[in-house]
Amino acid sequence: MALKNFSSAVPVIATSDVLGTVRYFEQTLGFQQQWIWGDPPVYAGVRAGGAWLYVTHDPELATTIRERRLSPDIFLWVSNIDSVYAHHQASRADITEELSERPWGVRQYVVREPNGYFLKVAESREEQQPEREQEQSATK
Repeated sequence: MALKNFSSAVPVIATSDVLGTVRYFEQTLGFQQQWIWGDPPVYAGVRAGGAWLYVTHDPELATTIRERRLSPDIFLWVSNIDSVYAHHQASRADITEELSERPWGVRQYVVREPNGYFLKVAESREEQQPEREQEQSATK
């Protein structure tokens, strides 16, 4: 039996520089700091729309991820992926895979953030259909 009590999950990014990571997510990826804890900071939360990420001060794990090139993935679902992609291009995010149609039914691209995590930014084709229909109606 599956429990129905769970409401969400939040990925946690390990870093040696909590403030620098929060700044990157704000300035480059369009997130907003929601809270920060500790002096010096050891934990923080950032948010964009309904997507939350936590950032934790864990220099050992952050170093291991970089040195061993572990490249953990974080999947971020978005709407209007073209505008998100344009924002990330303009802010010079490290886009390692360009925006493209994927065989599993999404449009997706990948950003590598400074701690070595790969952010897989995606939009399902079902969400895009109403937007495309509105665009086509507007041009008629």
